[in-house]
Amino acid sequence: MTIGHGYKAKYDYVELTVERREDHWRLSLRDGRHGEEAEDDERYETPAEAQDAALALAHFHINIQHNDTLLTHAVLSWQEY
Repeated sequence: MTIGHGYKAKYDYVELTVERREDHWRLSLRDGRHGEEAEDDERYETPAEAQDAALALAHFHINIQHNDTLLTHAVLSWQEY
């Protein structure tokens, strides 16, 4: 269950979210193009650790799972919510 504090970033056609869960942070991905949602299995100690892992999760989802070509540069801009 989320507490309502986290960070969001958009990369190509996926939205990445880092949220506080009890004593750790979780990374999730939402793919509006394919109607999918995925959560990283890893538990992160800090939001920065989860944010560092986010680009790799997005690349894997776009390149490997959907065999799509990435349209944007490897930069994420995080917004707090």
